[in-house]
Amino acid sequence: MWIKDLCLKHNVHFLGIQESKMTRLELFRIKSMWGNYAFDYACSMARGLSGGLISIWDPNMFSKNSIWCDDSFIIIKGNWKNVVGDCFMVNIYGPQDHVSKLALWNRLTDFMHHHNGSYIMFGDMNAVRNAQERFGTTLNSIEADHFNSFIDSGCVCKAFGIF
Repeated sequence: MWIKDLCLKHNVHFLGIQESKMTRLELFRIKSMWGNYAFDYACSMARGLSGGLISIWDPNMFSKNSIWCDDSFIIIKGNWKNVVGDCFMVNIYGPQDHVSKLALWNRLTDFMHHHNGSYIMFGDMNAVRNAQERFGTTLNSIEADHFNSFIDSGCVCKAFGIF
């Protein structure tokens, strides 16, 4: 499987998959993506024909403390080997509609205000910041403004490593 090959080639220790379309837990499928039996994972199952998130990590490199799952995100709080402090790994699959996206940004912002630590956010946000990121379609400037506000908030700048 091409995911396994990329993980092995690039020595991946944490993997986030969006649009897994998994409607039931399939450990063999997760193992085949990771490439070996040394893994831990968290899943948010697909609802209908779309969605689904999988986060997979090497427990020798990242030690999990807590997990929060939602249709649009998986947050894993843990500690990286040889790194002091809590780290929140946030795998995101942003919804398509504007109202749900705004609600997601608000939920994530609220979560970050109530949980101290470092944040690493990754995934498919289904959002763009400006017209240059939108190819072949028109920009929804209100959505872009909400996404930029989410990123520009103090906690998210730290999460994305923007200072």
